[in-house]
Amino acid sequence: MDKITFTRSELYGLVWKFPIPQIAKHYEVSSMGIKNACEKMNIPLPKSRHWIGPAYKRKNVPQLSLDFKGNNEIAILKKTYEMQLRVPSKSTPLLDLAQSIKNDVYAPLTISDKLENPFEIITLTKRYWESKTLNQDIQPDKLEILDLNVSKENLNRALLFINALIKLIHYRGYEFRKGLDGLDTIIFKNENEIKIDLREAQKRITKNGLRETSGYIFTGDFIFRISRGSNKKEWRDGKITLENNLALIMAKIELMAAED
Repeated sequence: MDKITFTRSELYGLVWKFPIPQIAKHYEVSSMGIKNACEKMNIPLPKSRHWIGPAYKRKNVPQLSLDFKGNNEIAILKKTYEMQLRVPSKSTPLLDLAQSIKNDVYAPLTISDKLENPFEIITLTKRYWESKTLNQDIQPDKLEILDLNVSKENLNRALLFINALIKLIHYRGYEFRKGLDGLDTIIFKNENEIKIDLREAQKRITKNGLRETSGYIFTGDFIFRISRGSNKKEWRDGKITLENNLALIMAKIELMAAED
């Protein structure tokens, strides 16, 4: 399972700078995981009223104890993303629709190993990434290419997945295009819009030197998100990869678009 590692001083700095729920959301961990880590590392936690008062009153932060003898680093498990690994006792609209899509023998649910007759936006995105490799100063036109946050090594996989998804979207009678906000958008006949986003998960690494430094590296796991206003849903690679979840993803997209 994915973990994120913090040093004692990093975690101490975070919990006194930001509310724990905000930290948990940013790093995709649970609030309880952060609290347990602080307890194990003897890190004092602010009371809830600390965040209610004005900012100038928050300057009275207790010092981090120097007599801690434990490990200077701690790993917190990241939250797991919903993948349909459990078989429910009864059917649901989501599973029924996903099964209906799977049962359609003409539905394009297979993702090929190489790009064949890709959509124009796929071609433009690939061309941009190739140009970016040669010239880092090139600025993308967000209304012409996909909004991807993946490593160069996994670009081809991302393009294959999105190309297959667009093909399925068109087959189901909907339209895929760039929104005026630059986000990848699915348009439905009732004019409802679903925003989609594909990114590669990252994990935080810490390097020890004269002073502690940290950074992020890509993990190879893809996360796919759909959203309509505040309503959001994410899938992450696991025992079932995104490529094998196309029918379920498409079913959830359609149900989300139909909601009032």
